[in-house]
Amino acid sequence: MSVPSTLSSEESLDRLLASRAAAGDIEAFAVLVRRNLASLRSFLRRLGAPPDLADDLAQDAMVAAFERIADYRGDGAFGGWVRRIAARRYLRTLRASRRFESLDEAPEAYTPAPDTGRRLDLDAALVRLPEAQRLCVSLQHGAGYTGAEIAKALSLPEGTVKSHIARGLERLRQDLGTP
Repeated sequence: MSVPSTLSSEESLDRLLASRAAAGDIEAFAVLVRRNLASLRSFLRRLGAPPDLADDLAQDAMVAAFERIADYRGDGAFGGWVRRIAARRYLRTLRASRRFESLDEAPEAYTPAPDTGRRLDLDAALVRLPEAQRLCVSLQHGAGYTGAEIAKALSLPEGTVKSHIARGLERLRQDLGTP
């Protein structure tokens, strides 16, 4: 299989493993799982999933990826493709629990992290964001969703999504001490 020179070595390996998995090589898919499962769980936690739910959704997303491995086009890293699958599953879970209903309400009060002279890590800073901001920022920057895709997934106006992203990024900059 020829690999375009614009792909990174990681993306090239993902593409090769996915191609082998699509041809029935279970071990190739197992390698993809080992390479991506931990970061997938972390991504789901950044979206706001509790640890047990993040574990379950990560496993479900991997099963779905295995079932649809032939759909993976190799345009980017396998991890990005499976994060989109996991994000859709998490959004369905939120929708089923009706937690979406409050996302378009007035912004929640925000208290910046105390200045301890240390920078917080990204996961800790994301947890401190209001849910709508955390979801919008994580979906855009973690799963590669566009503003329009996020708006559709969350049933919010696109302008509201853009506001959540802008406010969330500003709060992250404050908490992480970046300009």
